[in-house]
Amino acid sequence: MDFLLEILDPIVFDYGYAYFFPQQSSSSSSPASSGYSSNTTSFTDSSSKTAYDDAFSLNYGSSLARDNIYRQCASILLIAGFGASIIYVISAALSYYFIFDRRLEYHPRFLKNQIRQEIQSSFFAIPIIDLLTLPFFLGEVRGKSLLYTRIDEYGWWWLGVSTLLYMVFNDLGIYWIHRLEHHPSIYKYVHKPHHKWIIPTPWAAIAFHPVDGYLQSLPYQ
Repeated sequence: MDFLLEILDPIVFDYGYAYFFPQQSSSSSSPASSGYSSNTTSFTDSSSKTAYDDAFSLNYGSSLARDNIYRQCASILLIAGFGASIIYVISAALSYYFIFDRRLEYHPRFLKNQIRQEIQSSFFAIPIIDLLTLPFFLGEVRGKSLLYTRIDEYGWWWLGVSTLLYMVFNDLGIYWIHRLEHHPSIYKYVHKPHHKWIIPTPWAAIAFHPVDGYLQSLPYQ
């Protein structure tokens, strides 16, 4: 996520935050109206303007600096939400039109208006899952993650071993979470919507209860 922020901040977000949360003008704090002598005022005005220009440059014209936690939260939610939506639409559409056997839509257990329901369910789940996963992305952006970008930090051997361990951990994690969700005390509240689609289409890829989607995403975090 921090990689995406590094790309999108100068291209999009700096302009957006400067527009919606502009940095206040230094004129409001100028000592010119404080009754100081002209020499003192001139010197102070110059120092104040220099400090303001430096701050303006560092914050890219916005009152919210790039490392402001509220700005980071908003940016992460936008990136994750729009990113998930775009990936969902593109991948589901390609799978539906080029891979999915559309004759299955005539199956007696294919629901009326099912594709519309799958899409609605998916777009209902995305922003909630986005919000629930925010702490993980925020922790990464603020340096609380064990992710690394230089292979020489741990070597190629650890890259291979950790990749295999990651895959095994994900499979085991999702398996046991899925089994837990089939427990009678949980199933009808969280996991049952996932089984609504007896004949699912690619549009049902994330058409489930938001908590279900969040829980099954935990091993990836």
